[in-house]
Amino acid sequence: MISYCKGNSVLIQPKGRLDLEGGMGLRQKLTEVIGDRRDLCIVDMTDVEFIDSAGLTALIHGLNDALENRCRLTLHNPRPAVRLVFEITRLDQVFEIIETAELEHRFSTMPDRLTNPIPLVNAA
Repeated sequence: MISYCKGNSVLIQPKGRLDLEGGMGLRQKLTEVIGDRRDLCIVDMTDVEFIDSAGLTALIHGLNDALENRCRLTLHNPRPAVRLVFEITRLDQVFEIIETAELEHRFSTMPDRLTNPIPLVNAA
């Protein structure tokens, strides 16, 4: 899982499977970065191939932490199979899910873009 920090925003990029093991790692990372009083936490779902209840639980806990800490949590660009899980569970109505073009537009107006982020953690 790779994380980048730019200003008061953080981008988390989980990879592979958000099952029991991947979900626990994501939950720890979300708790860590949201606890650092971030304004925005983006979870880039582009490289997530699979998500189950453990992955969903990690994201729900992250969303609850974000709400408690006045942090905005968004999910970016989930693959169709992953998006389907959100739709079936109706969590697509709970999470803010944004696509690539929308994310790029949001950061293009910021003076300090996430295009060349500073690595926080670089571990797979």
